[in-house]
Amino acid sequence: MYSNKERQTFRIYVIILFVGAAAVLLWTGYSQIKISGDYENYKNRLSDKENENIRFGYSLSSAMKENEKLADEKTKIEDELLKIRNKSKDLEKEISDLKRKQAEATKIYEGVLKAEYEYSRGEIKESALILIDIKENQLTNEYLKQKYGYLKETVGGEAAKKFYLDGYKKYLNKDYIGAIKELKISLELTQNEYFSDDCYFYIAYSKFYLNDYKKAEKTIETLIENYPESTYMKDAKDLLTLIDSEKEPDILQ
Repeated sequence: MYSNKERQTFRIYVIILFVGAAAVLLWTGYSQIKISGDYENYKNRLSDKENENIRFGYSLSSAMKENEKLADEKTKIEDELLKIRNKSKDLEKEISDLKRKQAEATKIYEGVLKAEYEYSRGEIKESALILIDIKENQLTNEYLKQKYGYLKETVGGEAAKKFYLDGYKKYLNKDYIGAIKELKISLELTQNEYFSDDCYFYIAYSKFYLNDYKKAEKTIETLIENYPESTYMKDAKDLLTLIDSEKEPDILQ
């Protein structure tokens, strides 16, 4: 049998083993608790991160949708601005056209009044020149139409005769350029007077003397065509023969 000393030693070993086992159990339990706590903590951190990612994803999606919305609004605003600019340009053009028409109407009105004034003071040619610059289709006011018609009828024939006489004088003085200018104005005022064929005849001769044979020929042909009963018919044909003789050297060259 065991002695008392051995029994005491055995008890000490048992106690040590028990304490060691308890310590191991306690340590194991503590480790499990710690691991469990760390796991829960890590698990919570993962959950927070997932939530954060979800929130970020939602925010990014919302931001992208908002950006698309803003882009659409920007495009609409730009389209509206373009329409406004185009309307502004159209309005500017309308205003410009109205100003131009107003200026033209004012000029015509003033022109008719000035023509009447010049006629009243005996300046027949000056009055006629003003009337020439006025186009009848530009007259929209009935009062101006009547006044213009009266002046043109009254001034036209008288002024045409004055321009013819002054042109003929210049032709006699060998001022052929001045003669052509005066005679052309006479024809512009009227081509139905007894001296109208005279105007064509002296214009043709003036051009001939200026060595402008082509225009001289064209003018004399107009006289022959439009005034077949003219007393200048023989002289006109003689001028054509003369022009042909002057043109021959050019052809030979």
